[in-house]
Amino acid sequence: MREVARTGWSVHARLVIDAPAEEVLARINPAVGVVETRPDGRSVLVTGGDSLEVVAVWIGMLGLDFTVESPAALVDHLRVLAQRYAGAVVGSAP
Repeated sequence: MREVARTGWSVHARLVIDAPAEEVLARINPAVGVVETRPDGRSVLVTGGDSLEVVAVWIGMLGLDFTVESPAALVDHLRVLAQRYAGAVVGSAP
């Protein structure tokens, strides 16, 4: 967390990623954050960005399922995005 905090990002996030650390590391640039191994086969990504929007876009591009541990504001932002995206596909062909 100290390494991530030194980057000067406005938003710091801690995410549990539903994939092993090796898979996460293969998908990110090391400058993006710190990946920690968990005993359950998942990993923790400590990362950040200049805004909640940037973190939300970046984590979406990771292409892996995840759970936000912090910050709570990121959870709120993702809820808004989830509703927006769900509304965008209503009535669309499968």
